[in-house]
Amino acid sequence: MSSMSPTVPLKRVGVKGKDMAQQAKALPAPAKKRLKPYIDRGITNGIFVDAKPVAEMYHRKAADPSLAATIDDLGGPKAAPAQQFITETVLVDLSAILRQKKFNGHIEVWEIQHRIVGVASGNPRPLCAIFGQVVIDDDDMEMDPALFNMTLWDNDASLADDVERDGTYNIAVSCRNLDAEVLDLRAMQGIADFIPEDMDHGDRAELLNAMFDVVPIADLESDISTSMKDYRLIEATVSFAGIQNSRAGNQFGKMLLKDDSTMTMDAIESGENLLLNCITSTSIASRFGKYSRILALVTTKMNGEYGLSANLECALGLVVVKPPEPETASGDDDSDDAADYFKTDSKVTTFTDDDDDDDDDDNDSPEPKADTPAKPAKAESKEVVVEDDDGVTPEAEPAPEPEKKSDDTDDDDWDDWD
Repeated sequence: MSSMSPTVPLKRVGVKGKDMAQQAKALPAPAKKRLKPYIDRGITNGIFVDAKPVAEMYHRKAADPSLAATIDDLGGPKAAPAQQFITETVLVDLSAILRQKKFNGHIEVWEIQHRIVGVASGNPRPLCAIFGQVVIDDDDMEMDPALFNMTLWDNDASLADDVERDGTYNIAVSCRNLDAEVLDLRAMQGIADFIPEDMDHGDRAELLNAMFDVVPIADLESDISTSMKDYRLIEATVSFAGIQNSRAGNQFGKMLLKDDSTMTMDAIESGENLLLNCITSTSIASRFGKYSRILALVTTKMNGEYGLSANLECALGLVVVKPPEPETASGDDDSDDAADYFKTDSKVTTFTDDDDDDDDDDNDSPEPKADTPAKPAKAESKEVVVEDDDGVTPEAEPAPEPEKKSDDTDDDDWDDWD
């Protein structure tokens, strides 16, 4: 991780989301005098090249809706008491920035997910979770490619509004441990921005295989992750992928995976669990249809009631089978009403969080197809059609009773870690 090589010149494409008028604004005289020593220190440490980032911080604070009432009480943004208050809020963030080591992170985004967490507890917070590979440069030297995580909370989550999966960006970051297996990158508060750039990153599968050994699914139960960042690499076939609703009303992805270790004759005859139940993002669950072959990075845990399960962080398609497009009504026959179809109990069943868990006998318990849950259903039609192995919908048998839902939701996946 710490090996360095000469920096490769990068082509900077441009800046998204920049307010050019705001960039031109200068610091008020009292703020400039108070902040000058900190600005000089930041320039000396290479955190920024001039006072412009600090000026931008000041004007963002002045326009912050959460501070508007206080600023008005102090006479408005042009009053000296209000300017002193705004300056102090800038110093709080600026002092934290000066304690950190700034790096340039050249990132390739593999996965990005915007979420609202804490809804069930009454404390909703926006977050943006990004995973991918990064090349860190420091003092004109470039580190070897590495994997990274980045989590942006609250107002910082909006920094990534224009960030796209598979995009490449440059951003100012800090990192406490550059020797970690997966770098925990943090955006430099107040001065970070995702700047699109042209950079060719290395092969993703090669990087994963260079950093992790592939673990058979059958061995995961004896190799449980110690934290949500203690990853295991698996190579598996998708048995099911779909989207479900959590108890808090959010959506999350679910995937059932098999590999060679779970499809041996000994495993089948012993009646062992032949599936790895994974919770993942809706984006990942929507990209891979049944029989896709993927390389996946997961964290595992044991649940006393449901057994082994995993959170799937990223998935690379080795052999991709696209999910089938959902069927649409032809409209030729007025008597074929979709509402009537969903009211027919004998043709539909509600797909709960535990359907198809631990049961690999396709003749006794047919798996739900990936085409139906691949896109969120409308509120009045949240059922999933269950087909048998020949693609025929059983009509004579009554719908099975829904099973008890798992506790694996997107809001509290890892709340039970010690």
